[in-house]
Amino acid sequence: MKVSSKVLGLIMGAFFIPLSLIGCAESEESSGETKIFEIANTEEVVGKKGEEVLTLRKHYMVLNPPRDLIDLKDLVEGYVKDNPVESENGFLHLSFYRESDDLPRNWQPDEGYMNTDRLEHHKSDLIASITWSDIQPEKEYDVYDKSEEGKILKRMRFIEDRLVE
Repeated sequence: MKVSSKVLGLIMGAFFIPLSLIGCAESEESSGETKIFEIANTEEVVGKKGEEVLTLRKHYMVLNPPRDLIDLKDLVEGYVKDNPVESENGFLHLSFYRESDDLPRNWQPDEGYMNTDRLEHHKSDLIASITWSDIQPEKEYDVYDKSEEGKILKRMRFIEDRLVE
């Protein structure tokens, strides 16, 4: 049975192109590079502009976060310095999550009728938070070392650069 070279080329291309793309995706994930980005469609604003108090909550994904909690605190602190978040007359709360099987990097909230998937369902992947306000401009940092199941193994709390118990 003769197979033309074009057909053989198409078959080989159809097989090897997806494999090479999978290899690229795996190398990106396993490169070990730490990266932070805002999780789309998760910003929450409580209150209205011009009201006395406005609360802004933003949520971020941290790919390959450092295991050391002081390094993690420095990482999220540096991110906020490089990407400032401001709100007039308000409280700000930033949450940072690790990537997991339940919370992949492309996760999006789901408000389906029978199935909802919101960030509050993923507290086991919360690894850091920053809170501050116009009234109290000192930033409070909470950083966590968690097991794969989300159990807190160690927690550190900072007010600016001071470690508090």
